[in-house]
Amino acid sequence: MIIVRGDVRLAAGEIERLRPLLERTVAASRGEPGCGACSAAVDISDPNLLRIGEEWSDVRAVDAHMHSPHMIDLLEALGTAKTEAIRVDAYEGHYVRTLVGEPAPAGD
Repeated sequence: MIIVRGDVRLAAGEIERLRPLLERTVAASRGEPGCGACSAAVDISDPNLLRIGEEWSDVRAVDAHMHSPHMIDLLEALGTAKTEAIRVDAYEGHYVRTLVGEPAPAGD
């Protein structure tokens, strides 16, 4: 599994301006082959910090995702947005244990 995690710090008002595009991008990404999860959320303590979280089956799925039309549109929009900092990384990951709640289903 590939885990994508990122932070995007934007100037005041930019997240709201980009919200419709972010919503479309998350919805489209969730429908892509190999996508196990995709989210973009505003940090509860910082209204100008966007947190990105994704799970992908493999590197090929991530690469295809990064070249998809909706990601190209999002990256172009971020390039023209008032972005103060951005970092998005991909990690290889595997299930270790459940920390809170019901145990994961077999095979996770």
